[in-house]
Amino acid sequence: MKTAMRPRAFAEVILLLIALSWPHGHGSSAYAIDLSVHVSPSVVIPTGSSASLFSVGYGTTLDADLEFLNLISPYLETGFLVEPLLNVGSNITLADAGGGLQFFAYPIPRLALRAGGGGGFSALSWGGQSGTLTYWRAKAEAGYRFTPTMSLLADVGYSSYSGTEATFFQGLSLGLTVHIGLGSISDRETGVLLQVKSQAEIFPIIYSKYDKLPVATVILRNHEQAEMRDVRVYFAAAGYTSRETECASFPIIQPGGSVELPLYAAFSDSVLAFTEATKVQAEVKVDYKVLDASEQTKKTLSLRFDGRNAMKWRDPDILAAFVSPQDPTMLELSKYAAGLVRNKMKPDIDKNLQFGMGVFEALRLYGLVQGVDPTSPYKKLRAEPDATAYIQYPYQTLSYKSGDSDAIALTVAEALESIAIPAALVPLPDDVIVAFPLKMSASEAMTTFITPGDFIYEGNQAWVPLQASRIREGFLSAWVGGAKLWREATSVQGSAAPRLLRIEQAWKKYAPVSLADAYFKPIRPTEDQVDLAFENTLGRFVAHEITPRVQRLMSEMGGPGGGTGRQLNSLGILYARYGMYAEAKTQFEKAVAQGFAPGITNLANVAFLLGDYRTAADFFKKSLALNPDNGGALIGLARTEYELDDFAGADKLYRRLKTLDPAAAAPFSYLSAHVDSPAALAISAAAAGKAGAGAGGGGE
Repeated sequence: MKTAMRPRAFAEVILLLIALSWPHGHGSSAYAIDLSVHVSPSVVIPTGSSASLFSVGYGTTLDADLEFLNLISPYLETGFLVEPLLNVGSNITLADAGGGLQFFAYPIPRLALRAGGGGGFSALSWGGQSGTLTYWRAKAEAGYRFTPTMSLLADVGYSSYSGTEATFFQGLSLGLTVHIGLGSISDRETGVLLQVKSQAEIFPIIYSKYDKLPVATVILRNHEQAEMRDVRVYFAAAGYTSRETECASFPIIQPGGSVELPLYAAFSDSVLAFTEATKVQAEVKVDYKVLDASEQTKKTLSLRFDGRNAMKWRDPDILAAFVSPQDPTMLELSKYAAGLVRNKMKPDIDKNLQFGMGVFEALRLYGLVQGVDPTSPYKKLRAEPDATAYIQYPYQTLSYKSGDSDAIALTVAEALESIAIPAALVPLPDDVIVAFPLKMSASEAMTTFITPGDFIYEGNQAWVPLQASRIREGFLSAWVGGAKLWREATSVQGSAAPRLLRIEQAWKKYAPVSLADAYFKPIRPTEDQVDLAFENTLGRFVAHEITPRVQRLMSEMGGPGGGTGRQLNSLGILYARYGMYAEAKTQFEKAVAQGFAPGITNLANVAFLLGDYRTAADFFKKSLALNPDNGGALIGLARTEYELDDFAGADKLYRRLKTLDPAAAAPFSYLSAHVDSPAALAISAAAAGKAGAGAGGGGE
């Protein structure tokens, strides 16, 4: 009874292994479970003590196994062995029934390896007698795979048969095994299965980023009857991608195995034609090899694009993509305004500040109005970073002449960038600041302006903050509002503190987008309107900056009729710094009248800035008559002679200054008739332009 239970117990173990590996529902198994049979004829060479009793025999084994986990193969077997007895002339026959466990592998496509062992019971018959033995067997196989389901293997094994008390027979077997796969017993399809796990929301505004951002995630399952090797997955959408993108590659995927992978796409700018949500058909292609045969599978995938105005506020840097410095609609306005401002600029006031004033005022005159977008309100969606927001392109804002605060800010930023002035955005919870940097450094700004707290300081740059929603109130009002918003926002600690989103830096992450179909010719404000608005704004700014300083100097001088020559000269320099040349000239004349000699040089500088070169030359000569080594007067007269086309005179004066003060002369080498090269001439002329001819160079 005890012996009868042993084969049943062994069979139960095998069945338990099979049950544990059986798939529980369609597609839930990670690996295939395949049924195969093996026929293994062999010769058996007795070993050990059996070699003295038996000669070489032969036998055949038939087994059926289940391959799962791409590694383990439990099997049941039956077979027989015929062993001739030495010196007797008769044979013994052993009929086996048992099972075991093997491990298998396919290290290269055509090579099959198997190894394992098992055991069971054997019925012995000899000369009319019979009995029952137990046996165990170990074996190893290696061979060639003709197809995924058929292989021929050479095998070597070792078997040992025992009775109740001792070993009856042991021997080494050599033979061939024919492996025949009967197919999968799991409810799976054959070939390759592609399943979409998730799809991303695709925004045309950042179409160029999807070669790094996944448009979808898919699961690829191997339902072939063999491992897939050299697997490569490609993705393309005909008409909307510039090329086929290789998304992933895998050296091997075992039968029944699966991998999860992202899909990437090299979209072309054709997707910018989507003005609303659109679906397009795309294709996933899988190239792979089964054994040595190349195979290919394709699957169609539907992609959903948002409209080209869509974005999410989770990453505000995307705003930079809406700002194109080459937008032809904007260039019609910005270049026009910049040209008018250039003719009215004050040379001693920061150039970026004046260009910013002029462009902002031109947009105001054009008729831009801030208004809440009812379909995509800025305040609401700014607080919902995962909600899809609608963002106007600047050309649309110019076309509609209105937009929410984000749209107005983007339009001002694009106007600045289109005339080569860097722009930045600060998207606050309730409004948007647009900012631009001064030409002068942050340290200079802190000492130059009457209210240095009205700037954003970052590194050694001072940025002018403008509250976009106040565009109808003009530049100065928007500046006051922007500075106030920034101060309030920076008082918040932690992650809520604002960040200056520099457009040029954000372009490195999200390239600017130009829309080929987005152009109209805006009606520009008249030259007189732009000139008047700019001069009024600049005048109010100058008054704001200069009035308290003039009042302080006047107080020190004891009133309009008082003051020393030095004080009068200082007042003249203050007026000249802000382009108030008539007022500056009056003060310099008063200083000269009191015998303050540096005032003569400053009168010459004012005349030079006004283009009155003859008068400037007279004053510079008077100054040099009093002090022949006055470096400021020397270089001023040299520049004046140059403007009057007296190049020999300019060269003579320059060389004289070069002898007295080489460092002071260096920026003005263009004045010399002996400059060695055109490149040196260009460099020195540019340096001289930066140095300027501001009043005050000849005195305190």
